[in-house]
Amino acid sequence: MRLPKRGRPVPEAPHGRGLARGGLAMAGLVMGALLAELTARLAAPIPAEELLFGAPDASPVGLYTADDTLRLVPTPGFTGDIAALGYRVPIRIDSHGLRGGEPGNGRRWMAIGDSFTIAVQVTEADTFAGRVGAHAGVEVLNAGVDGYSTWQATRRYEALDRAVPVDTVLLTCFLGNDLLDNERYQPTQGPPPAGAGPAGSAPPSHTPVRLSTDPVTRFFFNHSVAFAWARVAGRRYRLDGADDFDTRRFRDELAIFTRGGAGRLAQLLPRTEQALRELRDLTRASGDRLLVAVAPPAFAIDPTRAAATLEAFGLADPDVDAPRRAVLRVLGDLGVTACDLQPALEASAARGEPPYLRFDGHWSVAGHAAAASAMVACLPPEG
Repeated sequence: MRLPKRGRPVPEAPHGRGLARGGLAMAGLVMGALLAELTARLAAPIPAEELLFGAPDASPVGLYTADDTLRLVPTPGFTGDIAALGYRVPIRIDSHGLRGGEPGNGRRWMAIGDSFTIAVQVTEADTFAGRVGAHAGVEVLNAGVDGYSTWQATRRYEALDRAVPVDTVLLTCFLGNDLLDNERYQPTQGPPPAGAGPAGSAPPSHTPVRLSTDPVTRFFFNHSVAFAWARVAGRRYRLDGADDFDTRRFRDELAIFTRGGAGRLAQLLPRTEQALRELRDLTRASGDRLLVAVAPPAFAIDPTRAAATLEAFGLADPDVDAPRRAVLRVLGDLGVTACDLQPALEASAARGEPPYLRFDGHWSVAGHAAAASAMVACLPPEG
């Protein structure tokens, strides 16, 4: 209440009281949001959060173009940024569809594979391709593409090796979905229909899908752990009894990490073996060295997390190492140099350097460093 000069009370203006109440309400909302964010950051991880958050949905418009043979390829000349919770990274694609600048005239190697190779979650220098190249003193061309199967990676190497010849090939075989993608991909299929992914009629895991362009949603998607926690919790709740496409796809991919999925794993291996054999034969015919790095999913390096992830999709009786053992055995039978990345990634986690991004499932900077060190140690001698 204000007092006039002669001391007579004057009532406070009604709009002043409204502004004060509005300010208090706004302050309460801000404090509540900050408390929710702090609580979410301290909360224990939700099972399968790296699968359910959907960070790859942030892929920028224009990064990929339809292709008659490979379904999708990076758009030559594309530049832009990709952002999600935990990272914001500039992306550039050269005239050959490779991530990075134009190839130089020196010695070149090539990294092929899926989203773990193109690695839009980290800068070019921080990818395993960039790190291996810096260690070996060569240029490692990054020919990775989100969602690619081994078949598509092989076709891409075959085409690019004619345009920008290399003498060493590094394939990343991601156990989380490559075996399924090798079954799904049909080399004779044409460009994908609108909204489809690069692996045939059914889009594989990590297929870029557009997220809402609403600026508020985008802000919280890129910055808020509380938003991520709520998004994952909601999807986790809807899993119970769900039978939609995404749930069936995840169950199919994860089943091979259980004892009950042994038959499905055996069913998938022949197609992957065929794809790896074709890549082996092509590299041998070109006189190129080949290294296949076998990469586990994030849950596979933590037994407790693995059981909880499988249970989230109604799966039990884990045998998390079954796909890794099977693929390493196939590579041994084919006489292909294999690099098991799991020990290096486990060691990174044990040092307190998480090798995977929490809500993304791809490698962090520490994960790429661990993978690069393992690959350098695994490389066969030249000549």
